[in-house]
Amino acid sequence: MKACPIPFRGSHALALLCSFIFLACSPSRPRGILSKQKMTDVLVDYHLAQGMAETQTDNGEAARYKFIQAVFKKHRISEAAFDSSMVYYSGRAEEFTHIYDNVLTRVQAQAERMGLELAQNQDKFATLTSEGDTANIWLGQDFACVIATPTQCIYSFTMKADSTFRAGDSFIWRFKTQFVGRSMNNEAIALLNFYYDNDTVAAVNDLLRNSPKNELSHYPNRALDSLTVRSITGFIYLPMVQDADQPKPLLVSQMQLIRMHKAKPVEVVPQTQAISDSTDVDTVQQRKGERLSPLQVRESQPKERKIHITKENPNPIHPERGIPQRIRRK
Repeated sequence: MKACPIPFRGSHALALLCSFIFLACSPSRPRGILSKQKMTDVLVDYHLAQGMAETQTDNGEAARYKFIQAVFKKHRISEAAFDSSMVYYSGRAEEFTHIYDNVLTRVQAQAERMGLELAQNQDKFATLTSEGDTANIWLGQDFACVIATPTQCIYSFTMKADSTFRAGDSFIWRFKTQFVGRSMNNEAIALLNFYYDNDTVAAVNDLLRNSPKNELSHYPNRALDSLTVRSITGFIYLPMVQDADQPKPLLVSQMQLIRMHKAKPVEVVPQTQAISDSTDVDTVQQRKGERLSPLQVRESQPKERKIHITKENPNPIHPERGIPQRIRRK
């Protein structure tokens, strides 16, 4: 009995060939690298551990290390495996963005349940919008990962000024940082440059070590107070060292660029005084457009002041002269 051959069309063969080529060429995750789901779970607990360490008043660095080691123990991974996975995913922007979006969503939800959001609620800049005299004008990404390699050792941004910028504006660049692991060389450099109308450049920089909260502030001096910023550039640089103990990857998150307009001087109506022979008028200083209170209205009314005059006695008594004689009036 002969077997009946199964018809094999050309389109099926082409689809099978394409699937084979795709599977053969698609990059597989290297051995020892955490899966995206596992990496997400670890990063969620990692961020929560950092938040818990910030609430410790005594020896926060030791508490931070203790909490992070507890995260690695919980997920049964080594610190080296976590470091390698961070390096792997940070070099793949699309995958890393997807992972971190899920991490931030879950961290915010769990922090609210654990009561760790209280510190953020006390932050006066946490709820700023892009409008107003004090505004958050940050347009870049919310997070970045800087690694001590030739291609990933720097994060930079450039911002052009718009019509909302004014002369005398002040700026604060705020962000959180976390070194993924401990190293003697965990040190990065942050820099901000401000380019003004007359080609003047002002700069501010800072060293980033183990402090989770960082701010770079720029308040223009008297020479720059009348000028407007044209553009702002900034970067965070993690230098490589000639040492086996390289800096650990640096996570940068919750970036904000706060712009503050210079306060306008308050216009005050000058004080006036009415002068007359019999009365003195007291006036109350009043700001333009401000409505006086009933007490101020009452105090601003003219007040008559009585003048007491003492008449001279026409017959004064002088002991040395004796009692004067009374003068009869005709």
